[in-house]
Amino acid sequence: MEDLHARYADRAVRSVFIYTHEAHPGENYRHHTSMDDKRANAQAFVDHSDIKREMFLDDLDGTAHRTYGGLPNMTWIVGRGGFIHYKSAWTNSADVEDALNNVLDFQENRIKNQWIPFYSERSAWSIRPMDKFQEGLVRAGPQAVSDYQGMIERNRAKRAAPSEDVAPRVPGNFYKTEEEDGGK
Repeated sequence: MEDLHARYADRAVRSVFIYTHEAHPGENYRHHTSMDDKRANAQAFVDHSDIKREMFLDDLDGTAHRTYGGLPNMTWIVGRGGFIHYKSAWTNSADVEDALNNVLDFQENRIKNQWIPFYSERSAWSIRPMDKFQEGLVRAGPQAVSDYQGMIERNRAKRAAPSEDVAPRVPGNFYKTEEEDGGK
């Protein structure tokens, strides 16, 4: 995202990072108990990740985080009038750039082409570089590594297929077995 920010800085695009909370707290980066804690952790993140974008700190209650969806790695593109051009539950710089180009094209050509905006939803995919993710967990501390592994094991059990002829549960797959559906 830093590269994207740099490449679009001269196109009337303002990119900010909202630091909400520690995604994977551990011994080295704990849950924030004060704004001073939050500021120190945010600065460590900026230094480690070489963040150049403006960074805003959410309050300790997570008001901005909840207001903007509450998911861990969201991206929004909001127009000057507050129109939401793009909202993604996970940040993927290629997807964000595609959306940003569409927004800029819309802004430049809407009057000439008589375009009007409309809302649309779609799914997208991303690959998580697990080595970098694991480095972040280790940097946070052993508790972060342990908590994440426990979450993976709990989710694996929840998503397991109830039988060989039924697909595993995934987000958005809302099937119920006959037994779960009361034999219907």
